[in-house]
Amino acid sequence: MTFNLIPLEAFEKLDIPNLNVLDVRPREQFESFHIPTAVNIPIDDVEDCKFELNPEKSYYVICRTTNKAYRASHVFEDAGLNIQMVAPGMIDYQGDIIRNNDDY
Repeated sequence: MTFNLIPLEAFEKLDIPNLNVLDVRPREQFESFHIPTAVNIPIDDVEDCKFELNPEKSYYVICRTTNKAYRASHVFEDAGLNIQMVAPGMIDYQGDIIRNNDDY
């Protein structure tokens, strides 16, 4: 399996509702705002290997900037998953989001 980088601009042009998006920000940040179809697996859970993902699927990993996504992508790659790391991240994301507050 492989870990690749996908520029945010290219990611935003994809059919995001049909992608497997993993948001690895802490739960509070995710709940503040996130991509509607994203699944939250906080970085602490990733690093503790507290996740069950299908190795036959491809995943897009995103965080606020890229630090946590980079760390998570290595863990996911080591687990045999096909990973695309989105860079820079939610801080510059211009697509549809669910926003609950403006804390982040």
